[in-house]
Amino acid sequence: MGRNFIVTRSRRTESGRKKKTISKSIVIGPGAIKFVTLTAIAVLAIVYLSQSTAGASRSIEVRDIQTTKNNLSLEQERLQAEQTRLKSLQQIDNGTQKTVMEPVTNVNYVNGTPVHN
Repeated sequence: MGRNFIVTRSRRTESGRKKKTISKSIVIGPGAIKFVTLTAIAVLAIVYLSQSTAGASRSIEVRDIQTTKNNLSLEQERLQAEQTRLKSLQQIDNGTQKTVMEPVTNVNYVNGTPVHN
């Protein structure tokens, strides 16, 4: 048969002497249960608050980016309208040909007498 190995608090290994052994069981009383419970609740509360704060920060960043995007879209539309206006003014200037007077090659004189039908 095997022998039981006893872990003791003392360094004595003599046989025949009574030795005090280290207890292998942990006793948790009502005070310890309250402490462990409160600690667990506090840790869960901190984790929840950190996650909700991170989520709020992300939503603020998303809102700021969305606002910037909307402002840039409005500016783009305004600039496109301005570009179209400037192009049409340029086309009007290029489309109308300057009237150049031609030199006179022959002169036809008209009688001063009125013609009656």
